[in-house]
Amino acid sequence: MKRFLPVLLLVLGFRTEVRAALIPAHEWKMIREVAVNYDLDEERTWLLAAIRRHENGRPGLEFGVGGPMNSGHRAHRYQDGVKSFYVQAMWAAGTVKKHYTGDLVAFGKRYNPPYPKKWSDGVASLIRRLKAENGNKLPGVRPAKRKIAFP
Repeated sequence: MKRFLPVLLLVLGFRTEVRAALIPAHEWKMIREVAVNYDLDEERTWLLAAIRRHENGRPGLEFGVGGPMNSGHRAHRYQDGVKSFYVQAMWAAGTVKKHYTGDLVAFGKRYNPPYPKKWSDGVASLIRRLKAENGNKLPGVRPAKRKIAFP
């Protein structure tokens, strides 16, 4: 039976491939660490994760902080993957903590001034998808507050 199950599912029209997570586990771990250190509540942690997925930048621009690369912004000082991820996440978390009041469109005007409505719609959609993917529960264990040391 096990041998024929994938064929049966395919014949019946069910998808058999496994989708990759929107955010990999190692990134969730870092996002949760930064969120705890910045005292972000659950709603703001989901927002931070959605920003990561929405911006989806390469090392040095993971959270889209600081405009174009090589603009001289301090959020671009690392481009190695882990350090840059933490620095970008910390800048984004600081912006979320300081400016997010529950109104995603108003926050979009701060985070992405040229296209706040389009940006906030995309981020809202990602928050819903991330919550659905994780059963409305932030993944992993809530880390203890600590100073983040770069590896």
